Amino acid sequence: MSTKDLILSTAKDMISEVGFHKMTTANLAKRADISEGTIYRHFESKEDILQHILDAFDEKYLALAEQCRARMVKGSLSLDELLGSHFGFMDANGADIKIVLGTYSILEITRRSMFRFLSRMRTLFEDFLSHNIAQGVVRDVPLGPTGLILTNMFFGLMRIKLYWPEIEDFSAEAVEFSRRSLLVHLEEGK
Repeated sequence: MSTKDLILSTAKDMISEVGFHKMTTANLAKRADISEGTIYRHFESKEDILQHILDAFDEKYLALAEQCRARMVKGSLSLDELLGSHFGFMDANGADIKIVLGTYSILEITRRSMFRFLSRMRTLFEDFLSHNIAQGVVRDVPLGPTGLILTNMFFGLMRIKLYWPEIEDFSAEAVEFSRRSLLVHLEEGK
């Protein structure tokens, strides 16, 4: 692992554990077992470190969205798989999501990152709905409101899984609810 990657990884762990404002470059250097000067050779500030973490998170979600769109175009992406891929993304990127949620109300760079994340998710859901309405798989629902509902449902479940792990996971129930609400063949009793 490069020194830059070590700094980012350690910072991500620290921010998700203690919060952005409680992480200092001094305690980051100590935890990473490097000098504070080494941090400043790679990053201008701790805000710059956060920006790199947020940029990497954005890139990961863009990659997921591109994979979903490619499968959607081929006709090989079901609603279950679309939502399941998002739950998998959340599980794999819990620290990043905690950082976004934990710094959203205090930092403009995080507000922009969260806005991009939620906008991209909503657009992906709307594209999926539009594609599958045209295929006759999904009921003819209003795209904007339904995309927003799916995004907020997922976002709420994501927060529950991250912050209240003692609550039983009901992701499968959320997927089933979405299936009952949206899929044509369930509506027709097929």
